[in-house]
Amino acid sequence: MRRRRLLTASVTLAGPLIAGCVESSGGGGSVDGGANNGSGAGDASIEGTSSVAMVNDGFEPRNVEVGTGTAVTWTNEDDPEHTVTDASDNWQKDTRVAGGGETSHTFEDSGVYDVFCSIHGSSNLSGMSMRVGVGDATIEAPLGGAGGSSDGGDDSGGGYGGSY
Repeated sequence: MRRRRLLTASVTLAGPLIAGCVESSGGGGSVDGGANNGSGAGDASIEGTSSVAMVNDGFEPRNVEVGTGTAVTWTNEDDPEHTVTDASDNWQKDTRVAGGGETSHTFEDSGVYDVFCSIHGSSNLSGMSMRVGVGDATIEAPLGGAGGSSDGGDDSGGGYGGSY
């Protein structure tokens, strides 16, 4: 009888732990790239949203997926100015966004579009950078958490770490 109670208690306690492991490995509509951003603030997930915040010198989320013809809006929630600048050859944008301001871009064609802030990042996707997957395109290498990278670069977060 004691064994049965112990076994029942073990299964009862282990269930939520196992469910938590399954949930953190990509459940809830995001794709887990397996990266640790070094700050404990997240992983290389891909969000299905068209709203991106510029906050703490980083883009949140760093990887988004939208449908073809969707406008993505970047809102600067920081005081200092940021930019939304193209880092890939398949689109053109270089817009300064004052604190509290916003800018948008409508992506008409499927593809993966790289974005960076020319003040706090680099076109090689180090620092403040992100990716936008449009239509049936897949972000094969999502960028790591807040400012880091998914490929083993400096994932210190805060918009200044990492490399493409």
